[in-house]
Amino acid sequence: MFLQIFKNLATTRGVGWAMLGYDKESDTLIQYWVDEQHLGHLVGVAPIIALDMWEHSYVADYQPSGKKQYVEDFFANLNWDVVEANLAKASK
Repeated sequence: MFLQIFKNLATTRGVGWAMLGYDKESDTLIQYWVDEQHLGHLVGVAPIIALDMWEHSYVADYQPSGKKQYVEDFFANLNWDVVEANLAKASK
């Protein structure tokens, strides 16, 4: 369920970053969107996964119509050990 929701977030928005973060106060993982490097960050939420959805990250290899495949390939190549380490560090 997480992956489908995250992939939908990544492919249905404009430019920015699809994010998975950990909110220590509520002990919750949160999926959210960051529009620009200085807008959209949630206070107190540590980033766990950041998927760059600006065109420069995928257009050269995937063309504009390849956004969905770019997201699929991102998760196929994601190092889940690093994701787990990010979560462990954030939840300390």
